[in-house]
Amino acid sequence: MDPVAKVILWIYGTAAAIVIVLLIYLIRRRIEIKKKENFEDRDN
Repeated sequence: MDPVAKVILWIYGTAAAIVIVLLIYLIRRRIEIKKKENFEDRDN
């Protein structure tokens, strides 16, 4: 395989892995925020 193609595939794979990890982090963070929300304790 062409070395340039290997570099492009490596960059693409790394970017895909980062995006997947970021999505998992954001989903878990949103679930934690949702658990802490309590609409009954509002002042008004």
